[in-house]
Amino acid sequence: MAKEFSLPVPLYLQVDCYKDKNEKCGAACTQMVLHDIDLYRPYTAGEQDVLFDKIKDPPPGQVAWFNPPQGIRRVLNDQKPATRPPQRSALQPDIQAIFTSLPAAPTTPYEFVILGDSSADDTNPNPGIPRKIDVNAQIEQIEALSRQLIRTVALRGVAPLVAVREDNAHWIVVNGFQVEDNYNDAAPDQYGMIKAIIIRNPLGRYNYSTVTCGELSDQEMQVITGHTCELNPNEPDIVPYATWVREYMFSDWSETFVMVSDRFPQVDDKSLAQTSSVASRPLEEAEIFAGCNWLARFFPAFFDKLKEDQITPTDAVERAKRAIEEFNLSRINPRVTPRNALPPYKVKRLDRIDGDYYLVPVGVENKISALINISFTGDFDGATVWPLNTPRENNGTTGKPGEPNNAEIKPDPNTSRFLKASLEPNDHYIAPFDQHPQFRALTSGRESILRGRKIRLTVGGPLLTITSVVRDQATPYVWRPGPDSFSASRPFNNLKITVQERNTPISLYVPVDNYCLPDDGFGNILQPSANYLQTVADCIKQSAGSMVDEVLVLVSRSGTTAMVMYKSNQTKSKEDETEDMRNIICKCLQDHPYPGLTSFRFKAFATNEFLTRLRGGGDDDPIIVAPASGGGGNGFQIGTCLE
Repeated sequence: MAKEFSLPVPLYLQVDCYKDKNEKCGAACTQMVLHDIDLYRPYTAGEQDVLFDKIKDPPPGQVAWFNPPQGIRRVLNDQKPATRPPQRSALQPDIQAIFTSLPAAPTTPYEFVILGDSSADDTNPNPGIPRKIDVNAQIEQIEALSRQLIRTVALRGVAPLVAVREDNAHWIVVNGFQVEDNYNDAAPDQYGMIKAIIIRNPLGRYNYSTVTCGELSDQEMQVITGHTCELNPNEPDIVPYATWVREYMFSDWSETFVMVSDRFPQVDDKSLAQTSSVASRPLEEAEIFAGCNWLARFFPAFFDKLKEDQITPTDAVERAKRAIEEFNLSRINPRVTPRNALPPYKVKRLDRIDGDYYLVPVGVENKISALINISFTGDFDGATVWPLNTPRENNGTTGKPGEPNNAEIKPDPNTSRFLKASLEPNDHYIAPFDQHPQFRALTSGRESILRGRKIRLTVGGPLLTITSVVRDQATPYVWRPGPDSFSASRPFNNLKITVQERNTPISLYVPVDNYCLPDDGFGNILQPSANYLQTVADCIKQSAGSMVDEVLVLVSRSGTTAMVMYKSNQTKSKEDETEDMRNIICKCLQDHPYPGLTSFRFKAFATNEFLTRLRGGGDDDPIIVAPASGGGGNGFQIGTCLE
């Protein structure tokens, strides 16, 4: 059994979620929180753009934040309501029982702070809580931070804003949680007792486009999304705690954990103190074993399945059915039930050696209402659910960027709780991946709509003539996080392109919903970023020779910074290897330029563990980190790195 609590935070998508460059996640999250805590705040057109401008004013100087946390804190405090509604008394008894040892309901006005950094310095490049360096210490730190999130949501009645993913590049809102039935906040050891974190993600949509980057017709959109508007939001609401740790809070980039939340009074336990100190010393052997034992306890299915064969598609469906019930996914959309689980899509991870997974569609006929992510080891790794929504009373369907994809909310004069407007629901869904209107035309071999077009695999490289395009039947779907898709629920079609000038087919990864193939201005196709990152990794491996083993190249969500991780064979001194690899990486990035990419950083590891599902934050502590990271930037500049 589990206990669940969530705040009815309205979901506002960022208004640039359909553009190539996504910058306004922090403004969208600020908008969500302001509308949640202020029942009478009116929705106004252009509100998010206004918030975005205010968050950036004054400019953050050299800090590489599109939405500086200092600006978010300032705007929230400037526009918060004067008083807060009762919260503690409104908690259901089973949730109230979790927190009996903590302070009573707050009576003070809202006060938003950056947890761990309440200074007023808007130019601080690393606000927040310093990340502990050792993995075992980071595990304790994330546990303490997550418990603090739960407390803030339940007791303060305010959803915190949290910077997650690569280099703290994306803001989300945490509006709820699921915990085991016997979770006790007063107990010191509650590892594994948090089941899931419930979030609002402002960047959630499918972007149906043609190969020439045009929009589909309203009729086509009606068939594959259930409505005619160009925006089809999805809601990855339920994040299992293991995924929260592995994919959201652990990072190979950032120096700090950044959270903007309502101030919470100091409590007797040591959780806040644990989050604020940096553990820079190497771990003792006993501590290393303690960390491994905790990981084995926390990810039991992962460690058990390493010894077994991968699960079958049938197993994946059965595990998805259990997840639907265990995590109460039907509350988001009543069509998401175990009986509506369909045969899964098999997806290969391009950036990990053990991260392959199944996407189990859930829906009726060709209307998919949810995608359940089940790893090849049998773990539930998350769900993307398209909600059955009620449109805003005065705006019709909620299809415009920035408008909430929730019902209009009204205060109940008796209980001050939220009530949804009783209007006709707006049914959102997606069609099966191969029902994109151009799928067959794209993948019809020598009849493909790309036949005869030119493709350039590298900037300045030769033009190649496409003669045939098919989808790889053995591995039809692949994925890696990057500018083309940061959602595992939005994988790529694995296309095999035959060109006149080569005997071996070329892989081309195109998102299942967005067939847009940008060109160089002369009609010649440029390869997507997923292919580009592999090209750069191959260049580094070939140039470094015996110095390296596996190489992985990532790009930040902003698209400006590359992170290179590799296994070092330690054939040189640390200083010599650092200098040589800096030059090699720089040369490869200069030889293979990519629009918007301006800087890079790199890390070297003693093993290939950085390619595993437990990668993140240094599961295998790096032996080289260059340069020192912080705030999402401060890398080597590609244009001048060889000078």
